[in-house]
Amino acid sequence: MNPKNQANQIKELLEKGVESIYPDKSYLEKLLASGKKLTVYQGFDPTADTLHIGNFVGLIKLKQFQDLGHRVIFLIGDYTAMIGDPDKRTVRKQLTYKQVIKNCKNYQAQASKILNFSGKNPVQLKYNSEWLSKLTFKDTLELLTNFTVQRILERDLFEQRIKSGNPLYLHEFMYPVMQAYDSVAMNVDGEIGGNDQTFNMLAGRDLMAKMKNKEKFVLTIKLLEDPSGKKMGKTEGNMITLNDSPKNMFGKIM
Repeated sequence: MNPKNQANQIKELLEKGVESIYPDKSYLEKLLASGKKLTVYQGFDPTADTLHIGNFVGLIKLKQFQDLGHRVIFLIGDYTAMIGDPDKRTVRKQLTYKQVIKNCKNYQAQASKILNFSGKNPVQLKYNSEWLSKLTFKDTLELLTNFTVQRILERDLFEQRIKSGNPLYLHEFMYPVMQAYDSVAMNVDGEIGGNDQTFNMLAGRDLMAKMKNKEKFVLTIKLLEDPSGKKMGKTEGNMITLNDSPKNMFGKIM
């Protein structure tokens, strides 16, 4: 690749649609310019039966890493989806594994509209049940020694739930731990996700340092919002799917 073109691609990757970079932008910029082949991933929990437009920016970022020659993993959170990322208002309804598998059956086909899952440098498709389902209770207890209750309670949505008087269940505490372990299990160099996932991704960054003595970068992306300022996605019920017709997309946006 032409050095000038590569520099422009790196600049766009680091700036367009990006909210924050950890440890910082200059670290990741130097890493990308070094020529080292990185392993980068984003996780998608199949709590609904389709990807949506809120996932679009993340998929574009993954594509930019792929185009630069890096190893990209499209992770389906089939195990974490059974808990679901906790909501600030109330506990999520738990899904059965059968429901989760039914939901994710079209994810690769939808993501392939943007990512290349074949040919040169194909995106790898993984499921986090590959490692999470194999953890014994002893393994889980050892994993939990890397976290404190105080650290988990720093997550703003847990604080909001407690202040509102709504119950907060122990299994919900496990979600950030499970997502954090994904990074360790795949031994990645970096993770991409919406800025609402910052806490979970930084938990993975901390866990990587403790368990692998490795620096993991985190790139958070800006969330797409509807006209009222709410996040566009499954939780808010304002989802525009990647399968919607242009007419339906326009109607939902307006």
